[in-house]
Amino acid sequence: MEQAVRRGTSMQPLEDVREEVQRILAAAEERDIILRALGGVAVYFHCPSARHRALQRTYRDADLAGLSAQKRAIEALFADLGYLADREFNALHGHQRLYFWDPVNQRQIDVFLDMLRMSHTLDLRDRLTLDRLTVSLADLLLSKLQIWEINEKDLTDIVALVHDHPFGRGNDETIDLDRLLDVLTSDWGWYRTARENVERTKAFLAHHDLAAEFDVVERLDQFWRQVEAAPKSRAWKMRAVIGERKRWYELPEEVRRD
Repeated sequence: MEQAVRRGTSMQPLEDVREEVQRILAAAEERDIILRALGGVAVYFHCPSARHRALQRTYRDADLAGLSAQKRAIEALFADLGYLADREFNALHGHQRLYFWDPVNQRQIDVFLDMLRMSHTLDLRDRLTLDRLTVSLADLLLSKLQIWEINEKDLTDIVALVHDHPFGRGNDETIDLDRLLDVLTSDWGWYRTARENVERTKAFLAHHDLAAEFDVVERLDQFWRQVEAAPKSRAWKMRAVIGERKRWYELPEEVRRD
């Protein structure tokens, strides 16, 4: 990863949200608060391909992941960094998610606590120290593959991740196949949405005539063959019997994603 956490913080949020996330993470680290980047900003930190003209995208807001045990410390951190808490939302949902508003740049920062709960649920409680700046590459990819109502920004993020990082085991700069298989072979709904998004990513590449430029299709095909071949849990098999007769994903109230 080419980015380093920047030391020292100012009181006012920075205009570039990518720089602002680094400022937040540096301040969190100084206070021994565990926060990691999610979403498009996290992909940008890991992936040189995110700067390629075909994959360039805007970065408006930002998502972070933290621990519910540090909720009060996180709230104090954002207050000190110049943010306004969404008091109503945080009172209702603060056990699992916090909203903070940047009044200078008119943007929102979301902090997911313990788990990413969107179309599917991704447990991050024991995984936030695997990478210093972001969630792990595998969790970052899963956070994109779980989106049922996926958009082109999400698809470009998947392309950048898979192009720049091979699937593998035991290396910080590979996408951990064991983590992917653990999630996708335990929950049929997760598997079904991820399968759809693998196909959507390949269609996105074909539609924009990018398949030859980015080494992604074969990697995705090889990855998915391993998913199909892996043993499935009993719960996975039982849910597969019901199949698409019952909806297998959630529709989050808020559709903004970065």
